[in-house]
Amino acid sequence: MKTAQFVNFTDQEFVGYWNGKGRKYPAGTGEYMPDYLARHFAKHLVNRELLRTKSDGTLVHKDGDKMTSPKFPEQVPLFVEIFNKAYIPDESDDLGTSEDGLDALIGAANKNRQDRITKVESAKIESVPPLSHPRQPKPQEDENFKREQSTANPSAAQIVTPPDWNESDEGQS
Repeated sequence: MKTAQFVNFTDQEFVGYWNGKGRKYPAGTGEYMPDYLARHFAKHLVNRELLRTKSDGTLVHKDGDKMTSPKFPEQVPLFVEIFNKAYIPDESDDLGTSEDGLDALIGAANKNRQDRITKVESAKIESVPPLSHPRQPKPQEDENFKREQSTANPSAAQIVTPPDWNESDEGQS
């Protein structure tokens, strides 16, 4: 199984999920892992970066919301540029099999590579504003969304009034 290094080059923690389990990567850290997993985490990190907004609500990367998870990444240069900062392929020996546990594969991939782990600081994006996600109010918290409290008895019989027009009247004009 091929290996690659996933690098969280951002200045914020990244949580990558695989099979419903999360792995936390503090800002500026990375580790070797199976190639498919490094690609998966890198894609989600790139999507997060492309959707990142400034404090005024505008996107950090112009039209970044139109560049997430492209079918043909080679046609989206900005996606490829950011992806290559998060995904670094490893040209060394294959590692393990698909039957091995994920933690075992990641542990084995990192065991003897401390001398080859790249300097993450050189891959960091400089002068990028922090992520801002203002909390959106829930509809029940919105003062313009107040529901009228009904005084009707739900177990009592309901009266359905017929429409005030007659279908036979429409054709007699």
